[in-house]
Amino acid sequence: MPTFRIDIVNEDFSATEERELADADAARQEALRGAVAMGADELCSGKAMLFGAEVSVTEDDLPGKRFVVTVGASPLKGGT
Repeated sequence: MPTFRIDIVNEDFSATEERELADADAARQEALRGAVAMGADELCSGKAMLFGAEVSVTEDDLPGKRFVVTVGASPLKGGT
């Protein structure tokens, strides 16, 4: 199985992980899932109403795909 490097970076943190995954599509899905989970944690903890990060996936140090992931929440008017 190929090894992929997943980087998730924003102004407050940087996370890097190397994983053996079946292919580039599986690596992209894993990277995007990780970024969305981090964003959900930030929102649920009340740290932010909007989370954004750059996500990149590389295989064997070759140029890979880059994405911007945002997760946001907004209170409903009249909600509790």
